[in-house]
Amino acid sequence: MNFFESAPLHETSIKLYNTKLNEWISYMSPISQSLLCILEHPTVAMQQLESHLATNTPSNRHIFIVAVLSFLRHCRNQLPHLTQEQYSVLRVQWIDINNVNEAPIIQRRLENRPTDLQLKKGGVHLAYNDICIARDGLPVGSNERLLMAMYTMIPPARADYFATQLVYNDEVPEEKNYIRIRGDSMECTLTDFKTAKQFKQIVNPFPPELVAEVKASLDKNPRQYLFVNANGKPHTRNSFVLWSGRALGRLLDMKFTLVFFRHAFVTNFFATHDMNTTTDEEVKSISDKMGHSTEMFRAYKWVKNGKVGEIDLEDDE
Repeated sequence: MNFFESAPLHETSIKLYNTKLNEWISYMSPISQSLLCILEHPTVAMQQLESHLATNTPSNRHIFIVAVLSFLRHCRNQLPHLTQEQYSVLRVQWIDINNVNEAPIIQRRLENRPTDLQLKKGGVHLAYNDICIARDGLPVGSNERLLMAMYTMIPPARADYFATQLVYNDEVPEEKNYIRIRGDSMECTLTDFKTAKQFKQIVNPFPPELVAEVKASLDKNPRQYLFVNANGKPHTRNSFVLWSGRALGRLLDMKFTLVFFRHAFVTNFFATHDMNTTTDEEVKSISDKMGHSTEMFRAYKWVKNGKVGEIDLEDDE
């Protein structure tokens, strides 16, 4: 069921929130399986959520609670039976629940520690330089090498290269995300990404080494999109996430998802730059190209033993 038909939200957020709310409804008792029951009985709803989640952690609960808060914020018109006072009381209750749930998440971010799930996946143990070495060991022109190049040679995006069209010279792109190729220069423009409402677009001119990687891949397999599926069609965002996760896991022999590129990139930035001389403008410029705030840029940094760096295996114990 779609609870956000008229909400001013990105379609990706709507799909995610609907999935989580419908999942939560399925956890409720048979006579309470409705969004309204979740909204009006927060204590019972949270008990049911916590008892049904396979891994009951603040991070896993977070998106469910955020979905409720988003509904309350954007879909007030679907609750006509509530007076404004009742609605306000209900919203405050859910905000309080969110604040309690977020406290350990915020503390972890302040300490720049990975989540338990990230630790289990193993990607936290791979340094940025190790990732680049693995990339350079792959066959030139392969899809896997191009994938790793796109996430290491420029500030790494999220899963936004799923349907990235290749356009030439002044050709008008049909897709929201595209790479414009003019001779030996290339520039990527993203307008369909998680924080597009705030950042509008992300523009990344390609350095010569990335231009060479794209050209080698296109020479080997001419196509109209940066990445395509087995049928030669552009990926959906979900299929791109699945394909990249499988490919990276196979190549690196561990569970490695796209978000680890962002952590490794930022951690390496802090480890290799003198932050006493690095300007706020420099940090903001890179943060903008990653589609997040400077505060989130700093939160992506991982720390071990009080120093910036990838997390050692010993730190898990």
